[in-house]
Amino acid sequence: MKEKNILLLRICWDWFKDLVAWKTKYRFREVKKYWETRLLEKDWTPKSFDEVHIKNWYKVDSPLAIVEFKGNLWIFEYEWKPHFKLELGKILEIQNYEI
Repeated sequence: MKEKNILLLRICWDWFKDLVAWKTKYRFREVKKYWETRLLEKDWTPKSFDEVHIKNWYKVDSPLAIVEFKGNLWIFEYEWKPHFKLELGKILEIQNYEI
């Protein structure tokens, strides 16, 4: 069985609550070398992921949302800095979170 290709993002509690309430369908990351290597191939085409795991910080039992990866990635300017805009699909699973 093929291992899933997963993109892990960490976010604060308020943004996690908005994500679970489906108030946002996008995640943003400033264009920096780290995110370039995580999100883009060497020719600057978007990498493909099976799922996006969005975790509220670093604890083992922190809330986690497993979300579809739509494959859409844009670069836009926010507060005079370029940012990646990553489109999210439907929420597949939520762990360690009480509504």
